[in-house]
Amino acid sequence: DNEVYLLGTAHISQASNEEVVDLIQLVQPKYVFVELDANRAAQLRSSAASKNNMADSFNTLFKGIGKGLPPNIMQQLPPQMNNILPMLQNAPQMMSRMGWLGSQGGEMKAALEEAERIGATCVYGDVDFEVTMRDLRLAMMGMAANPMNLMQMIGNAPSPPKELAELTGIMLSGGNPTQIIEAVKTREQAKQMTKYVSEALPPLYDVMITKRDVHMAKMLRKHCSEGKVVAVVGAGHVEGI
Repeated sequence: DNEVYLLGTAHISQASNEEVVDLIQLVQPKYVFVELDANRAAQLRSSAASKNNMADSFNTLFKGIGKGLPPNIMQQLPPQMNNILPMLQNAPQMMSRMGWLGSQGGEMKAALEEAERIGATCVYGDVDFEVTMRDLRLAMMGMAANPMNLMQMIGNAPSPPKELAELTGIMLSGGNPTQIIEAVKTREQAKQMTKYVSEALPPLYDVMITKRDVHMAKMLRKHCSEGKVVAVVGAGHVEGI
């Protein structure tokens, strides 16, 4: 017999930490699967839960979006880019808080600790961080090499979901996004948000979501094929897995 309990979390949410512990205690699984690679799991075990090298690295990459474009290209940008560029530059923070980045968050640390407490085997299911960073750099270089294609891609994208627009505004103003983040933790809301990213920026979606979803699904099948399993992943990965 094989039962998999797939729990979608938001990495900033204290409620997610409690849900992880409650579910593991309730299910008493043989395996606890986490959205971490082995190296990040080791870092998390030996450091504070707030440390997040992955999000820091993504911040460095995304902050450069739109900077250094020639003035003639900037003048040709469609009006919606005035809103899109700040959204892209703040994307790592939003993705981390929404559960789209493999953040070293409190809920992953809680999962590791609770698994150890009950004697469950931990399975590290995410793509290696360095591989994801390499693929993301290549994707971003490809977009930067052809800004007109990027403009067309964004110009053809639908309007962002209301929650994403509100979250962007709150983060740009330095406000507290916790209430909205709790509201979008539902599977349907996460599905809508992820769908928007797939339509607005397909190359980034492929690296950040699709490839990791496929990898994690394969790791679940390979290493957690018997007994009860609690899998703890960001909410944005639940639908794909």
